[in-house]
Amino acid sequence: MSISACTKGGGYIRKKLEAGKITYWKKSVHTESKRQKKKERIQQAFSNAANVEVIPATESNLLDNNTILRVAAYCRVSTYEEAQAGSFELQVQHYKEMIEENLKWELAGIYADEGVSATSMQKRVDFLRMIEDCRSGKIDLIITKSVNRFARNTRDCLDVVRQLKMLNPPVGVLFETENLNTLESKNEFTLGVMSLVAQGESEQKSAAITWSIIERFKKGIPIISTHNLFGYDKDSLGQIVIAEEEANIIRYIYDSYMDGSNAREIAQSLTDARIPTALGKPMWKSSAILRILKNEKYCGDVLMQKTFTVDCFTHKKMRNTGQRPQYLLKGGIPAIIPKDRWLAVQKLLKERRFSKEPTKKPNIGIFIRRVKTGALQGFVYINPNWSKKEVAQVLEKLLQERN
Repeated sequence: MSISACTKGGGYIRKKLEAGKITYWKKSVHTESKRQKKKERIQQAFSNAANVEVIPATESNLLDNNTILRVAAYCRVSTYEEAQAGSFELQVQHYKEMIEENLKWELAGIYADEGVSATSMQKRVDFLRMIEDCRSGKIDLIITKSVNRFARNTRDCLDVVRQLKMLNPPVGVLFETENLNTLESKNEFTLGVMSLVAQGESEQKSAAITWSIIERFKKGIPIISTHNLFGYDKDSLGQIVIAEEEANIIRYIYDSYMDGSNAREIAQSLTDARIPTALGKPMWKSSAILRILKNEKYCGDVLMQKTFTVDCFTHKKMRNTGQRPQYLLKGGIPAIIPKDRWLAVQKLLKERRFSKEPTKKPNIGIFIRRVKTGALQGFVYINPNWSKKEVAQVLEKLLQERN
């Protein structure tokens, strides 16, 4: 039905539509008028130049050629390898000589991080100290070999450079290889591109390292660190060997758990006996006992890729619960606990976890275990859950054996 065909309703709608058109037309005319007035004002300003006095800037981001600059050098290599150590020392000596030979420069310090990655700034102690010295007004210019020596994370690189430029007076960074000074505004785009390239190189390097590690795992070549692995050590050839004194503690932990003690009680007994942890700490925690009880290495197997790194910049690790493949090497290292006993402990761990009933104590008189080697040789393992009566029974049995 057309508007003209309507009677009262059609006339009302038509009037509203016509009113809307008129309003829209008025708005269009008003906007066009404003644009025209702006154009006319600009044309008038150029045709009748106003008398404006220019007050020159008293400060500049670019340092005066006659100023003696306090220059610091930043050096970094990512590993402690011999070849890298030579590169590191060359950087240090090169910049010392370079700064001392320039009559307009004054050595403000050599800041150096050896054996750390550029993907994260948190562990680069000297880098952070250098930035703090810049904020304290001790440095005018930083010299470094290249963008990837300074940072391999685009965001971090640009953030630090901008923070330094905002200081009063501003601090510049001179990248020697790229011949790029950050105090020159035209160089910020170039720096962004260079940072992206450095970040890409870091990602590519990280992917290559991850690939090589996975290939090692596939071939049954595990990577095992023993500095916090209680019960094991490495010989002169780098092979995993049992540390017998610590291994006796591992056997005690497994035996105590099988005898009815829980993780908290075992941890307390080791703390009371003043036996240090793998990291040399005096106090044991129940979580450490549970990790030992669950660790497949103590029965000789090695499960590889238990954790994985989320990305190469945050270095954040996640527990692998199925996101990545895992690789199990059976009999890869010497066993401290027999496989059947280790499996029995795993079953008991699962049963106790889901059981609501308290664990029953076994008959103490059946099993007595002595320390075979080390400073405690000949001593008997005492279960902290034993009552006084049960301890008396054990002592009576030991006296009978002695007689």
